[in-house]
Amino acid sequence: MYLEYYSLDRPPFRITPDPSLFYTGGANGRGVVLEALLYAVTSGEGILKVVGEVGSGKTMLCRMLEQRLPDSVEVVYLANPNLSPHDILYAIAFELKLPVDHSTQRLVLMQHLQEYLLRQHAINRTVLVIIEEAQSMPIETLEEVRLFSNLETHQHKLMQILLFGQPELDKNLQDKSIRQLRERITHSFDLRPLNADEVSDYIRFRLQAAGCPAPQVFSNAAEKMIAKASGGLTRRINILADKAMLAAYAESATGQRPRTIDNLLQPAVLPKHVKAAMNDSGYRSRLITWPRVAFAGLALLTIAVFGGWWYFATQNAALSAQLQEVAASAQALDSVVSVAPTTPAAIAPTQTAIAEPPADEVVEVEPIEEVLAEAEDEITSDAVQTASTAQLERERLEPRGSAAVATVAEAEMPQIETATETEVAEVEPPVPAQVASSLPALLQERSQAMQNWLADVNSQHYTLQLLSISLDESDYVNRVLRRLQQAGLADNTYTCVFGNSSQEYWKVVYGDFASAAQARAVISDLPSSVRSNGPFVQRIERLDCNSAMRTNL
Repeated sequence: MYLEYYSLDRPPFRITPDPSLFYTGGANGRGVVLEALLYAVTSGEGILKVVGEVGSGKTMLCRMLEQRLPDSVEVVYLANPNLSPHDILYAIAFELKLPVDHSTQRLVLMQHLQEYLLRQHAINRTVLVIIEEAQSMPIETLEEVRLFSNLETHQHKLMQILLFGQPELDKNLQDKSIRQLRERITHSFDLRPLNADEVSDYIRFRLQAAGCPAPQVFSNAAEKMIAKASGGLTRRINILADKAMLAAYAESATGQRPRTIDNLLQPAVLPKHVKAAMNDSGYRSRLITWPRVAFAGLALLTIAVFGGWWYFATQNAALSAQLQEVAASAQALDSVVSVAPTTPAAIAPTQTAIAEPPADEVVEVEPIEEVLAEAEDEITSDAVQTASTAQLERERLEPRGSAAVATVAEAEMPQIETATETEVAEVEPPVPAQVASSLPALLQERSQAMQNWLADVNSQHYTLQLLSISLDESDYVNRVLRRLQQAGLADNTYTCVFGNSSQEYWKVVYGDFASAAQARAVISDLPSSVRSNGPFVQRIERLDCNSAMRTNL
């Protein structure tokens, strides 16, 4: 239809294989594979294999091979390999015009075939069996093909076999039952897709071979678009190029190719014509490429980093505001608790006064601490690994602590008047204040033990870091130590202070282990309230303790 418009002698992009339009494809293209096949066949090799994707040019290569083979090679071509072992024997014998029919037994078939091959060998002729679409051949038939290769003399193969197939053929040959066939394949060839430059050369070569005087019919952008949409497969290139040329011809109103000022022909097929061909054929350019995947991954990573930074920044700001409220509530409740026992109006008639508890009995507020300890068990492991997360812990204790303090206050002071109880219940509780300027006895004991332990322990061993928290959270550290003491683990627990002059922290560690695996195995034995802090394994030499104990904060 458009031959005259493009000054062509014949259609350049028909999908029917035409040996006169065979494209060699550069240094590693179809021409190189063809020459290698010719050498392998004429040298008498046994089994050959050519693998390529659908539309990669296997049939064209097969036609070229038949055309280039010398007359001494007799070709048996099997286009339908989906045959049983007996049927493929009969098909080969039928192509060679042997005196057999479909009812002939296999032994007789093999006998006739061998006699024919020996006669051909005597006159210096060989037989080449070409099997197309070999990926569809049953495994049993492939094994029968291997038996053909046993037909040989002392020096030469009587029959050669060439398998053409799609990549599935390689998968079929991995079957263990036909490993002997796989080992007898002497040459394997892969028909790779054409790259962008080869696609341009292919299009211009086919146009020139079809008689086009000016093979630059396609613009550079149109050729690149065809290369992407076709994936370098020659059948797709032919379909897209043919339809794009037809679209450009149909668009022309004058019936003549556009020319430049110098009367030179301009490219007639533009990207818009290729797009029309792609839409008509259902082909799309490959949008997913490695550079695009890498760019998308980098973009997602950048979004994730900045998103995480923004999230934690806003969370820290909210936590700071809530911490100020908690501190104010803590101070208010400290004042209420310290005044309530000595307020005369709050004492029932049967109890005239509440004596000041001795110093060694200050721990009578234990019920409050136990209730708070239960709330602290819900703190996540990440919340206490840094100094700033100690504030998060106090903020999370606040919702449950209010009801807890009110309940304990009622239990400990049943004679307090209703108005005072209501006042106490409405005040938000604090984290229990330190009862003395010196550290608790258990915390001092474990800090002193740290000094002795560090002097004797192997620095290459491992320990479990249970807690890292601000230096002003000594009471909380002491409560953790008490829980470990109740679990019988306090003797192997040690505390120290680390950090710098502007900010110092408590560090609590447990145990001495020869390996990291031994240390990790002990985590499951720790109390649940301690495990919630997220203990982790650390080498002892990296503890970085400034001092093992501070007697005054």
